[in-house]
Amino acid sequence: MHPYLQNIAIIAYVCAMGLALAHLVQRQAYVHRLAVLATLVGWIAHTLALVVLAIEIGGPPLGTLPNAVSVVVWVVVLLEMLVERQSGVTVLGAFVLPVVVVLSLKSSVARPVTLAPALGNAWIWIHIALALVGIAAFVLNFAGAIMYLLQDAVWARTAWGSVFAFDPLAFFSLVAWLIYAGTLAGRAAGGWHGRRAAYFAIVGFAALVVTLGAGFFLPGRHGA
Repeated sequence: MHPYLQNIAIIAYVCAMGLALAHLVQRQAYVHRLAVLATLVGWIAHTLALVVLAIEIGGPPLGTLPNAVSVVVWVVVLLEMLVERQSGVTVLGAFVLPVVVVLSLKSSVARPVTLAPALGNAWIWIHIALALVGIAAFVLNFAGAIMYLLQDAVWARTAWGSVFAFDPLAFFSLVAWLIYAGTLAGRAAGGWHGRRAAYFAIVGFAALVVTLGAGFFLPGRHGA
């Protein structure tokens, strides 16, 4: 039962992604409503799939990497719907749903690898749940950042006549973004922790301070 519901959710997410991308281009209200409906249908099917899976395994569906990724996707879609509803940013789904579809397809074909050996400990479950919520928030933040950068590039072309006009604040913002992106990638893919992660966090904060300083003290299109 769980695989069928999961497939329904993936199909609905794919349809929602296509509709959201169409809305991004056409900006038609009825297309957005269809995208929202398809997203909701996918999320409901996804919810039922997770409930059935939890009943089948007799516990939270967090014990294997594919199941954990599926839960991350579930949280991401929930946050996307809530943020879009509260903020009124109707194009957010066009940037979030492609990530949702990729992660959903990956979790559906990945081999079940156990996340932790001591899953009988309640603190382990809390740790995993909080980590997954954090990852979901990062995914949503990433999509929002891409949306913002694309919008800012279009605005720069209109206001300055060129997307690539040099500006100190924009340059140091890009440096800070690359540092934080590298830190997240290292923690997720390279298993960075301890001193290395702490060093990158300090460097990232220093980059943000420099970015603010560039805005206040250096001449440019954003700053003084």
